[in-house]
Amino acid sequence: MREKFYRTPDGQSGIFFTLFGAFVAWQSLGYPLGRLSQMGPGFFPLGLGSLLVVVGLVVTFHAVRSAQEQAEPFEWRSALVITAAILASGLLLLTAGLFVSIPVLVLVSALAGRNNRATSVILSAIGLTLIAWLIFIVGLDMRIPLFWS
Repeated sequence: MREKFYRTPDGQSGIFFTLFGAFVAWQSLGYPLGRLSQMGPGFFPLGLGSLLVVVGLVVTFHAVRSAQEQAEPFEWRSALVITAAILASGLLLLTAGLFVSIPVLVLVSALAGRNNRATSVILSAIGLTLIAWLIFIVGLDMRIPLFWS
């Protein structure tokens, strides 16, 4: 069955991209743009916002022209759990350290899913913690505490 374009996944994402890109471009006008040879701080966000508007309009146009099924209802529980995981990890990073905050991020985020297995969640937590350690501590030499400080 053909749904109205704003009820389809492509229609909703296209509208979101267009509105968010327009907001970013509008906010960037509060900063000096500069010139092409010497770009100001508002130049890059203006370009990104404008590109996002173009992508959003293309996706929205595609949604208008194609027949798609209605989008699934928004999962508020998952959105709230993921937000809580990011906040908890951010608050723990500088106090509890990298080796505590990344596993907390993964373990709390896993609560948002419905079909997660404990072994895959634990392996993901270990793997992502090691990757974060390699990138930020070893590779970039950032001074992030590893454990409680």
